[in-house]
Amino acid sequence: MESEIDGRAAQDALAQEEEFIQAQTEAQLLQSYVGLIAAAIQDNWSRPPSARNNMETLLSIQLIPNGEVVSVSVVKSSGNIAFDRSAENAVKKVQRFPELQQLATHFISINA
Repeated sequence: MESEIDGRAAQDALAQEEEFIQAQTEAQLLQSYVGLIAAAIQDNWSRPPSARNNMETLLSIQLIPNGEVVSVSVVKSSGNIAFDRSAENAVKKVQRFPELQQLATHFISINA
């Protein structure tokens, strides 16, 4: 009886460890996709003349599972309309993030 309990505890510990490893792997994969998205946007961004150093805008980007951009909008403005619009336009120029097709469907709804 005691060996059965020890066996179950070992199985539970192993299952928890596997879940932890899976979560770590998924987190690393997600970070790599966030990096790819950021790089693609930066490659398509034209800095407006009115932009100053350290300006930031927060965008909401809606994608369909094949990685196509459906919409983009400013969530938090930089305070400079030209800068915000340039960031939106950079996302629109990308049009599609094909790498996202490989992403598991439970990651499709990302708020980053």
